[in-house]
Amino acid sequence: MLNSVDYLGNLTLDVTFAPRKFVDANPKMTQAFIDAMDDANALIEKDKKLAAEIFAKASKVKIDASEVQQMIEDKDSRFTATPKGVMKFAAFMHKAGSIKVKPAKWSDVFVPQLAGRSGS
Repeated sequence: MLNSVDYLGNLTLDVTFAPRKFVDANPKMTQAFIDAMDDANALIEKDKKLAAEIFAKASKVKIDASEVQQMIEDKDSRFTATPKGVMKFAAFMHKAGSIKVKPAKWSDVFVPQLAGRSGS
């Protein structure tokens, strides 16, 4: 059985967003948020068990930390603030008619603070 990763590869579908006006007016806060995401992702990479325990404890949904750890350890799970595969998805959305204009590059649809990263 194929899944979306088998077809499109591992790509970013979950993102955090903010109005451009807010990002432009608050570049330091935007960068602090990205830095915090990078720190959280580094913790997940370093200690998946601890990350799962923290999530389970903080979650409003009752879930066992071992279940969270299984999800984190799934071979297709990736935790990064650097968008990956966005242009593949944008091309699909454009072809399907979901978006009228396909972005020229992945960084066109993300905050400028991410532009120097090796996204795709």
